Amino acid sequence: MKHIFILLAIVFGVITVSNAQINEIKVEPKGIFKEIDVARHNETIGILKGENKNLKQQTIESILKNPNYYNPPVIYALSRELYNQDKKDEAAFWFYVAQLRARYDANLCMDESALQGVSVLNSEYGPDINKYAIQDIVKLEKTVTKVVEFVKINEEDYDHRWLNLHGMDAMLAGLSEDAPKVRELSKPKEKWAEIKKKTIEDYYNGFIQMVKKMKK
Repeated sequence: MKHIFILLAIVFGVITVSNAQINEIKVEPKGIFKEIDVARHNETIGILKGENKNLKQQTIESILKNPNYYNPPVIYALSRELYNQDKKDEAAFWFYVAQLRARYDANLCMDESALQGVSVLNSEYGPDINKYAIQDIVKLEKTVTKVVEFVKINEEDYDHRWLNLHGMDAMLAGLSEDAPKVRELSKPKEKWAEIKKKTIEDYYNGFIQMVKKMKK
């Protein structure tokens, strides 16, 4: 049975991600949320985290041939596996691609409670790669520039609504006997290009500000 994996970090009605206790609750998707198919993505992540080395390598090659086909959680998992294979520069590139695309998907998402899922992913996959990347700021600048250009010119070929499955709306719908079959989960499509452009600009400008502080 397919389930939603809801990541909850809510304290007094405020979503927190830094030192919060993260609980995982399995809820079967219902209503409109049932349309969000993440089965192939979850299966791919399972392979990347598994022990079958041959299948894992085949999967890595498949992702690298068509990275736009996989949602950010898959690309995060790819970055860790590349890091574990000592392909650290490649791992850093794909980690930051996953991070930027996840931020874009968060900016499309109508359920604010789902946004903490991005921070959970960054916390899970980021520490080792970030620690490695900041050792060489010049190389990191080049990597982030490549990341921004990649995300800018490549169209995503996955369902941006994957993030909605990590929010309160999805959980409440799963617990309801009469979950809505029609509702807006994402911001209007005619605004997506503008949202993507601003997301990329904010990401890059934030990075530049961080680099300036590190160089002082």
